Parts: sequence; structure tokens; C-alpha cells
Amino acid sequence: MAKPTISSYLRDHLDDIGTKKEPGPYLTISRQWGCDGVGLCKMLVSKLNQRDIDQRWKLYQKELLKQLAEDTGLTEEILEKERVSKPSLLKDFFRGLKKSGIPDGYEIRNKITMMVRTIAFEGHAVILGQGGTAATGDLANGLSIRVEAPKDWRIARICRRENLDKQAAVTQITEIEKERDRLRQIYERQNSREPAFNLVFDNASFRNEQIADLVIASMEEKKLIEKEES
Repeated sequence: MAKPTISSYLRDHLDDIGTKKEPGPYLTISRQWGCDGVGLCKMLVSKLNQRDIDQRWKLYQKELLKQLAEDTGLTEEILEKERVSKPSLLKDFFRGLKKSGIPDGYEIRNKITMMVRTIAFEGHAVILGQGGTAATGDLANGLSIRVEAPKDWRIARICRRENLDKQAAVTQITEIEKERDRLRQIYERQNSREPAFNLVFDNASFRNEQIADLVIASMEEKKLIEKEES
């Protein structure tokens, strides 16, 4: 069986949701490097599916980049590198590689944005990263979540997680935050909403389970999901 392509993915899912009158429900999760975004999202999906008889909630993280890699025949590493590359570098780089078939950062981001919007409209999605907040800025029936923490807390967590010394963790945070800040500025041109997020949590003050419970309570209040009977 042939692997699905970006176009077939979008076509098939757009056909499925063609009768829907409104998007969602969905969540987009953005986090500072060093915060536990994956753990939080997995907990949210688990808690939401405990309430959903059809178990429809799903986490979308690297699946979108993987789908794009299958469509282009390139590796996820190459696509991610070009997605966050500086525009000035891209102009020089692709001037000599136009015949290579490698898409530029603009094209990569646009295709991922299309997929994110389709997934959000289809609903029951927890979307981690991938410019999800900006991509869905004009779609109803969703909540955008931001998870942050003090830098010292994130450094300590990265040291434990990656088995790094403090200086190596500081270097990693500095480099990745520069990339993410540049990428966020690009994505924010799509959505200049202020504040950028509906809910912001301090990962150093709240455990994942506490954040998940607060998010679910907010979803209930916004009528994205039904309240559980006491």
C-alpha cells in the first residue's frame, strides 16, 4: 500500500469534516524549552479520553513533520532544520539547490499550518508545538495553552533529563530559545492576538496533573466539553 501524501491526507480529512459546521474541540500547547510539554499533553489526552466513550482525543506532535518527510522523501531532521533556519541563510542556501527538490522554510511552515488547521477543525486534538497557536488563531472552540518556568528550574530539569552539566544545559537552552524565538516571530505574523495565549502556567509551581485538571476545568467552563456529573 502506498504511503499517504500531504495532499491525500488533507483531501481525505477535509472530506471527513466537510459536514461539520464548526471546528474543535481542540487544544494547542506551547512551552519553553525545558518544560514538560510531552508529559502534560499525554496526561491531557489520557484524562480527556477517560471522559470520552469513543476515545477520540489524540496527541499530535512530530506526526506532522513525519508526514511531510514521507511526502517529500526527506528526513525529519532536514525538514526541521530548514523550518527554523534564518531567511537570509535560506536565500543563499537554496540559490544553489533549487534542483534538489528540498522545500524552503516558508513552504514547510505553510504545509504544516494547513495540516494543523485541518486537525483542529476535525477536533478532539491536542497539538503540541508546530506553530499550532498561530495556525488556529482564527478558529473557534479551542484553547491555547502556554507552559513556562524560571530559567534555573529549566536548566536543572535539562541537566537531569539529558545528563548534562550546568554549562552544557545553559548552552542548549540559549541555542534552542534563539531558534524558537525566531520561529515564533514568524508564526506570530499569522496571529497577532494579544494576549497570545488563553492560559499560561508556571511548570515550576504546578505539576502536570494539576495543570491538566485546570485546563479541563477551563474547557468545561468554555463548553468545549461537558461537565462530569458529581
